[in-house]
Amino acid sequence: MRNKSINFRVLLAILALGFAQVSSAQTDAMNQKADAKAQARQKAMEGPPDATADFDAKQLRLIVGGAEGKGVLHFKGKDYPFTMKGVTVGGVGYTEAHGTANIYFLKNIEDFPGTYQGIGAGAALGASKGGNTFQSMKEVVITTKSKGEGAALNLGVSSVTIKLAK
Repeated sequence: MRNKSINFRVLLAILALGFAQVSSAQTDAMNQKADAKAQARQKAMEGPPDATADFDAKQLRLIVGGAEGKGVLHFKGKDYPFTMKGVTVGGVGYTEAHGTANIYFLKNIEDFPGTYQGIGAGAALGASKGGNTFQSMKEVVITTKSKGEGAALNLGVSSVTIKLAK
């Protein structure tokens, strides 16, 4: 009976190693697929955007802060007014910004509203220029360029919720 027990343990160990190798191979394949997707998305962002936007925003930060603004999305020959509200973690100061945005991977207007996350760093004293990149759960990407006024230092995470105006 002891031989059967040892053989059974050896068989389990061999099976476990086999599963580990399959799991490792599957993980490698998944990582390669994710890398290829990320590279394809990055390359697509080098081309023309699917939409553009103009916006005005105000932001107040004291470690945790908030932002609000409004803008107009230009998508497939139509203009869509929108509002935005955000929360930031990291930074201090107050700024008012006016900017433009390029929007990528937007196929339907219904995919534009939602919550976008981004990470940014910057400083402003008087007139300033800045830029950020945000991505939604629907994988829509917004890259912004803005000019602003104010005094601020930021290094942190931002979350912005966009709603189409009615």
